[in-house]
Amino acid sequence: SWDDYFMAVSFLSAQRSKDPEEQFGACIVDSQNRVVGIGYNGFPRGCSDDVLPWWSSSSSKEGNGNILKTKSPFVCHAEVNAILNKCCA
Repeated sequence: SWDDYFMAVSFLSAQRSKDPEEQFGACIVDSQNRVVGIGYNGFPRGCSDDVLPWWSSSSSKEGNGNILKTKSPFVCHAEVNAILNKCCA
């Protein structure tokens, strides 16, 4: 079914996430069953995921109590990245 196909696309896109704890994918489809956007949880396009932190907790050794040293303020949900990556109106 189309639903199974689009779920598979979302699952496959989730595998692109570099998040060490969780991977999510999203697929936006129009009324004619055409994929118009795909995304996964991670940094938005243009932000290097090699430079920004992947730590999940500011209380971790790496976070050292500073929220800006964690992924939380930088990582976008898969759905947001799918919208940002959409290819048509």
